Amino acid sequence: MIPDQPLLQYKSLDDIRARKDQLRKELRSENQSMKTQWNSLFHKEESNLPSHRFANIMSTGVSVFDGLILVWKLYNKYGNNHRKVKTKNKSKNILSALFSL
Repeated sequence: MIPDQPLLQYKSLDDIRARKDQLRKELRSENQSMKTQWNSLFHKEESNLPSHRFANIMSTGVSVFDGLILVWKLYNKYGNNHRKVKTKNKSKNILSALFSL
């Protein structure tokens, strides 16, 4: 029971049905408002302006290029097997590589 609303007394089944319909309408309107708010938060409007398309292409290209550089750097640092470092204790080498990041 909701404390800030007075206790409703129903005298017939028609009163209960009317209240049920009223609550159903309120729930539907609130559901619709939540849907519109959700869509406004997470779905951006697509623009067909050439400048926006160019900016999106450049942003995607820079992100891909940045990812490729990261992969290349990680491969050169950890993936090259032809440059083996000779150490007496390999566990120290692995730990130093992990903590030097």
